[in-house]
Amino acid sequence: MEAEDDVQMNIYHVPSMHRLSHLQGHQRVPSGSRGFHEVATRDAETRLQNELDRLTLDAPESFRPVCKKEMDGFAALFRRFLADKKKGQPIEWDKIQKLPQSTIRDYASLNTPSIEEAKKMLEKLVVIKLNGGLGTSMGCHGPKSVIPVRSELSFLDLTVQQIQYLNKKYGTNVPLVLMNSFNTDEDTQKIIKKYSGFEVEIYTFCQ
Repeated sequence: MEAEDDVQMNIYHVPSMHRLSHLQGHQRVPSGSRGFHEVATRDAETRLQNELDRLTLDAPESFRPVCKKEMDGFAALFRRFLADKKKGQPIEWDKIQKLPQSTIRDYASLNTPSIEEAKKMLEKLVVIKLNGGLGTSMGCHGPKSVIPVRSELSFLDLTVQQIQYLNKKYGTNVPLVLMNSFNTDEDTQKIIKKYSGFEVEIYTFCQ
C-alpha cells in the first residue's frame, strides 16, 4: 500500500510539458522540418549579409562604393536563390543553352602576343593557389602540395618553376600567393624557404 501511495505521489507531482516550458523560460518554436528550414534560411541570409558588410568596410575608401554595389548584387542573387529553394522551384533545364559557337575560339587560332604585350598582361597577374589540405589520405605528412608527382617534383615545385619561367622569359614579376589553413600554415612557412633563390615572390596567408 505504501509503494502504491509513493507511485501515486510521484505521478501527481510530475509537471506537464506545457508547465515545464514556462518554468524553464523556454519559448516554443515552429515544430517540424518546415520551422527548422525557415530558421536556418534566415540565419544564412543574416550571416551572409554580415560578412558582405565586413568585406565592404575592409575595402579602400575610394573603392568602397563599387565594392558595396557588387556585394549588394551578390546578396540579391543569394536571396533569390533562397526564395526559389523555398518555393521548391525546379531548374528549367530547357532554358539552359550552350554558348553560341561564335563565342568559342580554338586556341590554335589565337594570335601570339608580342613579348611587350605579354609582359603588360603578366604585370596584372597574380597566381593564387589553394594550399589548405593535408596529404594524410595519400600517405603524406604535411600539405598536399608537397606530394611528389613528376620526376620527384611536387605540385608546389612545378608551380614555382612555371612562374619562374614566365618571369625570366618576359622580364616580369608574377607573384605566387598560397592560401593556407591552420593545418598547413606552419609547415608551408618552412617549405617555401627552399625557393629563396628562385625569381618568384611567394606570399602566404591563413584562411
